[in-house]
Amino acid sequence: MKTFITCILLVVITTIIFSLSFGQHNQNAQKPNPEVETLKIQLQAVENENIELTTKLYDTQTKLANANTKLINAEFGKFKRELRDSNDAWLWTWTQRFIGIISVSVLIIGGAFWFWLRSRADQLIVNSVEKHLNGFETAVAQVDIVKNELKEAVGQVNILKDQIRILEKEHAASVLEGSVHLPDSQGYSYSETVKALPEDGLLDLIADKTRGLDFRYKAAEVLFVRKNPKLVSPVLELLNLVVDSNVEWDKNLESERHLRRLINFLGHLHTQETYEGLTKFLDRLLTKDTELKDLLLTWTVFSLSYVSSGLNKGDSVSLLKTAIPYLNVELDEDRALKNLAAYFDRFNEPEGIKEILTHHAAGKMSELGDECLELLQKHDPEFVRNWKAEKETANTQNEESE
Repeated sequence: MKTFITCILLVVITTIIFSLSFGQHNQNAQKPNPEVETLKIQLQAVENENIELTTKLYDTQTKLANANTKLINAEFGKFKRELRDSNDAWLWTWTQRFIGIISVSVLIIGGAFWFWLRSRADQLIVNSVEKHLNGFETAVAQVDIVKNELKEAVGQVNILKDQIRILEKEHAASVLEGSVHLPDSQGYSYSETVKALPEDGLLDLIADKTRGLDFRYKAAEVLFVRKNPKLVSPVLELLNLVVDSNVEWDKNLESERHLRRLINFLGHLHTQETYEGLTKFLDRLLTKDTELKDLLLTWTVFSLSYVSSGLNKGDSVSLLKTAIPYLNVELDEDRALKNLAAYFDRFNEPEGIKEILTHHAAGKMSELGDECLELLQKHDPEFVRNWKAEKETANTQNEESE
């Protein structure tokens, strides 16, 4: 394209130069002619036009060349970008493949190494276990020997403990056999020998069924002075054995006093064991036909009411109310009845107070009757009015009869 345009330009330029040379020659040879001048002018205009066209053609060719250059550059840049993208894609693909190959290789090699290491570790463990197994078996055998020796030693220690407790019990019996206690401001006064008696020996003496009641009571008395709660269990066992008709015991005033005082000891030990034991013992006295019912029931009721009040328990209200008609109350035991009435009032049981008033205060001008009426006033004021009215009527009739 460029060559063709260049040839056209050379032909035009040659024609113009030849025309000019020929015109100048004719001018020099001929005389000036108006037509010739006109033609010259037209030729000059054409020439100028040609020059202008040539210039425009050159500018166009230049612009076309620049456009081609830009086009070539653009196509080259596109090709370069495509080539770069292609290279990047190829490089990324092979990089991924390479990484995949490396990863698989690492996994294969690592897996093989891990299996080797594991098998090696297992083998080392097996070797170590086998190495120490004999030593372990020897140690186990030695431990068994030591355990057997320890069992024998424990058995011997237990035998010694039993022997010691037997000696302590016999020593306590020996000391208590000739002991005499004197009441003081604290209740009892003992010799230093009695005060030093071991607890286990005294407990074993209370539980010893081959001993008389006197020995067992004295041992319980010493522990009661110490306020020892371990006293509860053997004393309850002793009382239940005494109630059993198959157990022989000395039936005399001293023995009866001992039994009543044992129950009184329990009334001062406010524990759950005491509460449950006295409740069961009272129920047994109420349901069992025993000659000791009259002797032990009254003090059992009083002791249970003390323990129930101390523990703030009202579960035994019904049982205590049932026992009121069977109470054998002496003249100096009004205080115990007042405490029992206060217990019924505390747990909102006016029927129990009425039972006390009816069975143990009727026909008497006593503080017990007044206190029962005062407690009943807030529970059943109508009952109090009727009671007082009947009392006044009875007094009036007595006065009239006199």
